[in-house]
Amino acid sequence: MRFSTTAVLMFAAWLLFISGAPAPYDNLDEGLVAHYTFNHCDARDESGLGSHGEMIGNVGCWCGVERKGLLFDGREAYLRFPGPVNQYFTESNFTISFYFKPEGYSLFPQSMISKREDCDEYNMLDILFNSRDARVETLVHETPEKYYPELSPDLQDKGGWVHYVLVREGFKAMTYINGQLQNEGYRCSGVDLTNEAFFSFGNSPCVREGRATRFKGVLDELRVYDRALSADEVLELYNLLPIENIFMDCDS
Repeated sequence: MRFSTTAVLMFAAWLLFISGAPAPYDNLDEGLVAHYTFNHCDARDESGLGSHGEMIGNVGCWCGVERKGLLFDGREAYLRFPGPVNQYFTESNFTISFYFKPEGYSLFPQSMISKREDCDEYNMLDILFNSRDARVETLVHETPEKYYPELSPDLQDKGGWVHYVLVREGFKAMTYINGQLQNEGYRCSGVDLTNEAFFSFGNSPCVREGRATRFKGVLDELRVYDRALSADEVLELYNLLPIENIFMDCDS
């Protein structure tokens, strides 16, 4: 029995559809809804979609993983992003990727990425650097009972550059460090993160309540996608700027 090429391709596409496998993507610009290189020492969104950030307090300019990054003083400096990037943190898939280099020790977790109205566990996303335990605390909650568990990855080197990625894909979420999968958390139903807070860096509401401090160190190459990157894509993204190629001893 003969089958035409068209029929074979249609059958393969049908198998892909019913399997629920994600569609392939050609490059790392697919689904990129916000991109901050910080090479101009500001928080402009270079994706072209208009989610420009605002620098608050003593935000400086320093050497990044590629050209410039932003330096935070750990006291007053933070970023907030009032643009359309905020619409992607609901029940849908997303990916957050960034590099950071901590410069100070704190007894309290240091606020990095946050989209959270209050210092509670309702409809919130919070990513904090725990210098005491060498861990990136990763909190993704709809309620105290409905969340992705065990996402927080440990760090081997808490003083050097780190590439961190959080991927949310339907019933699971994953964290990666330097291109490698570290933790997976599962939830049998979706976790709704919808809230009215601005996407921010260094400005968790827990800072105001004394349960966290602002991040002290350097941030670079922040990306937000409206889709879940695959493990291969996360590694490909990391390999664009691997930490072993970063020149550490430089001036602003």
